[in-house]
Amino acid sequence: MNAADRPGRAPPTLVFAHGWGFDAGFWDALRIRLRAWPQRVLERGYFSGPVADDALPEGPLVVIGHSFGCMRLLARLAPSRRRPCAWIGINAFARFSAGDDFRHGAAPRLLQRMADRLEAAPAAVVDEFRRRCGAAPAGAAPRPGVLAGDLRALRELDLRAHVRGLAAPLLVLAGTADPVVPAPMAADAFPGRAIGWMPGGGHLLPLQAPDWCAARIAGFLAHHGLASASASASASASASASASASASASAPASASAPAPAPASAARAGTWAGRPAGGEGGEAPCVRPGGVAARFGAAAAHYDRHAGVQREVAARLAARIARLDLPARPRILEIGCGTGLLTGMLDAHFPEADWTITDLSPAMLAQARSRLRPGRASRYQVMDGEHPALADGPGRFDLICSSMALQWFGDPARGLARLAALLAPAGHLAVALPTRGTFAEWRRAHEALGLRPAMMRFPAAGALRPRCPDVAARIDVERIVDECGSARAFLRGLKGIGATAPRPDGRPLPVPLLRRVCAEFDRTGARCSYRIAFSLWRRDEAGAHGEASP
Repeated sequence: MNAADRPGRAPPTLVFAHGWGFDAGFWDALRIRLRAWPQRVLERGYFSGPVADDALPEGPLVVIGHSFGCMRLLARLAPSRRRPCAWIGINAFARFSAGDDFRHGAAPRLLQRMADRLEAAPAAVVDEFRRRCGAAPAGAAPRPGVLAGDLRALRELDLRAHVRGLAAPLLVLAGTADPVVPAPMAADAFPGRAIGWMPGGGHLLPLQAPDWCAARIAGFLAHHGLASASASASASASASASASASASASAPASASAPAPAPASAARAGTWAGRPAGGEGGEAPCVRPGGVAARFGAAAAHYDRHAGVQREVAARLAARIARLDLPARPRILEIGCGTGLLTGMLDAHFPEADWTITDLSPAMLAQARSRLRPGRASRYQVMDGEHPALADGPGRFDLICSSMALQWFGDPARGLARLAALLAPAGHLAVALPTRGTFAEWRRAHEALGLRPAMMRFPAAGALRPRCPDVAARIDVERIVDECGSARAFLRGLKGIGATAPRPDGRPLPVPLLRRVCAEFDRTGARCSYRIAFSLWRRDEAGAHGEASP
């Protein structure tokens, strides 16, 4: 008989604590799967809506903390007399900031930079962090004072001694592709403790894999006598078949060895460099080889690393929503990827007729899930630079693309071919990185007399139409990615498949690449994107002749 099944013994209350930059709603998907247990959700009060509420209920407690939420629970309860009967940390850590004996932690300068910017631009700081985690913008006004105080705690706290002193059982769940708490950091943050790893899992496991988390939590609680038989059965039934499939492919929660660390920056040679020799003239870009294969290999985990890509898609979708389009527009999407833009536009245009294309069959398969059922849609593997549609309306009211046209060999000519497919008064709306993107990475090479092997990005001016019956507007916006380190920057590029070098580039020898990474870290470990939002409109009487080759 489980302890919880004994007469007079109720299951413990599950107490949930969310991480930095989130609120109590973060737990909704996981809580419903653990509804057989009584629950209490703590609210830190980072935003103007919810009121801070950290009151604990009476009776036995099992505390579940995500990210910084776990650190808060450790700081509050590990030294107290009222100690939980079990601890659960998800994407968690007992120390966050790097130090002499914690070399895999986050760079302190990154946390200080966030703190310095909080007072002037709190929403930007929070949303940049959420984007890095793989989450949407907060949509509420942040409270800088509370956020700044907890950033100080992230910089200063080291609670590994608390972890070593825990007498109650501890379950730690982590993702091998977490961009905020990488695998080596998670292992060092819980010294001597077993970690349950989700292969390919990111930083938001309760959102990304709630069934997987619920199954492990229910099993952990049952194993330690902290669930009644009815609670265990109910929780197990709520975990879907997909959780079982994921469980069979992952290490068990009791596994003692951490997952392998992500690939070292020293092996990410595709974005390295070679001895400086000048950029050359304004020759058009040549498409790197193997683009479709690289993105196809990244399709399953692309969204976990696509923070900037998600932000660009959101900004482009907002522009498109303001266009004068028919109630049932015919939409052609080029380079859909996993469907970030597709899903956002589906909400704006529920009656649209869709033609969705990508070079990679694996990406196209991921994008299918973004459209709600019942939509008129066609999916085609196609090179958008040389469109050859097998089916569809022929002319389109909207042709759109986000973060794909930079892979065209000649973006200007490719855009002209796409413009020829516009219906009268049709719109072409694209977003792509342009010259000046990754300037910080380039400067880290140039400081050492090297030239990076990354692909050349087109100039924004090259995106103007060559068609006499098409008018265009181009806006360029800068988005800064606070990478934290060169290793994280390279790992993020690999995670989305954007690792193809330009055809004349060669990887740097490992010692030189390490020097470039050190220079990049020394100068701030941030990378900027210069994103061009190009909106074209064909006039209402526009001819539909073939574009020039």
